[in-house]
Amino acid sequence: MGLFDLFKKKSPEELFFEAVKAGDAMETVKLGEELLRQRPNDLSILNPYIDALIRLGKKEDAVKLLLSFAEERIKEDYYDVAIPILKRILKIDPLNLKAIKLLANTYKKKELFYEAFNTLVESYRRFKESGIRADSIKELIEDFIKEQFHPLFYERYADLLMEEKDTENALVNYVLAANLYLKLGNYKSALRTLLKAEQIRKNESLDRQVVEALAHIDDPKLIKDLLPPLLQNYKNNEEFLKFVVSVFSEADRLPLLKQIVKELQAPKVKYTLLALINFELGEVEEAQEYLEKLKLVDRDLYEKIAATVKSKYQEVLEGIEFPEEVEELPEPEQVLEVLEQVLDLNDIVSEYVEKIGEEEKPSEIKQEIETLKTFEKDGRKALSTAEALLGLGKFDEAIEAAKAALNTENAFKATALIAEAMIGKGELTDALSFLLEVIKNSSLTPEEKARLKVLIGDIHKIKGELNKALMWYREAQKVLNDPEVQEKIEEIEGSEQAV
Repeated sequence: MGLFDLFKKKSPEELFFEAVKAGDAMETVKLGEELLRQRPNDLSILNPYIDALIRLGKKEDAVKLLLSFAEERIKEDYYDVAIPILKRILKIDPLNLKAIKLLANTYKKKELFYEAFNTLVESYRRFKESGIRADSIKELIEDFIKEQFHPLFYERYADLLMEEKDTENALVNYVLAANLYLKLGNYKSALRTLLKAEQIRKNESLDRQVVEALAHIDDPKLIKDLLPPLLQNYKNNEEFLKFVVSVFSEADRLPLLKQIVKELQAPKVKYTLLALINFELGEVEEAQEYLEKLKLVDRDLYEKIAATVKSKYQEVLEGIEFPEEVEELPEPEQVLEVLEQVLDLNDIVSEYVEKIGEEEKPSEIKQEIETLKTFEKDGRKALSTAEALLGLGKFDEAIEAAKAALNTENAFKATALIAEAMIGKGELTDALSFLLEVIKNSSLTPEEKARLKVLIGDIHKIKGELNKALMWYREAQKVLNDPEVQEKIEEIEGSEQAV
């Protein structure tokens, strides 16, 4: 070092960094303040200046400066600079609402939706742990979910509600999440969410969705564990059992279902399902054998299933006669209703909630949100919400949600949902008036009109007006040629009340 260098005057920057190195907070703040007036965007000055302010106990000044800096960077679209600054603010002041909002919004601008949502959820928990009302954060979460409309956000919000013992709202959000997972084809996550919902409340609508998820999951052990006790719960519900067969048939998984059903101990469920499965597979002789065994166990159920079979599989059954007796009777212990399979699935459900599925990768969420946004344009978003609410028996909310889809390409589905909700409320006359008005709509296809006629027939049937019901079913069947509608016709025709 030359003599000149010894007497050279040091620059403000040199003096500043010497103060930083020496740990002189007072001097660092004094020099840094002047430098930042000249170079407000210089992070090499800002960061040690902030550290010095904090050491001096001036956290509010530090936060205020950082917020100002972050807002400027956001205006300039320098999101990658703003994000670490905002995260630093939250380390200094974890409950700073402005920083929370800015960070979540900045993540959204970068389409980092998972990170944005996580910011809000973590902030909510911090507020609650600090004993501070978190209503403002909760509103931000709810607005975020409605805007981004991804099932993972609904599911995690439901988890949050469960922590607060708000089971009713948690249930709604779990079911909404499950509906969306199913629509995205993410069946394992759908099942996980449905099982969470069923820990709160069980109903047939949820169980049907569980079946749908199971039918598409590539995990035979999981299906074998969860499906049998579920089937046992519906041993007296032939419509549910027919639904199970139809869903597994659509998923091309009937051989697996057959294998599982053969191991069931309850004869009524076993014979019913094996008869339906084998008819669906075209294995008529084996199907006949199980149908005859069912006759010995439950004659009423046999007649209902036989009517379905004759209606649905007419071509398969042509020229085939059912045997008068079966050669091999079921074992006596099989004929008795087994009690070993308890109806409560809670133990199994609790075990699998933790095991099933992993949360979606953040990189996949962006793409799925883009897919889900198309649902808003064509009404599927409103319908998904309406379906979930209808399944929970929240009829008024379901009607309001479905109304949002009446002016979209899915108007027919919205109409049917509204009518079903009205029927669920017991407002049969209003439902009839609504359907009779809608059916005049010229934009409906002949099949859509026919489906609405079936609904009209259903309402008349519920009201005990069998002749009117029969008339509407027959009108619908001219277009549909649907085995299930034919069953309804034959049921009324065979009724003594029908004239």
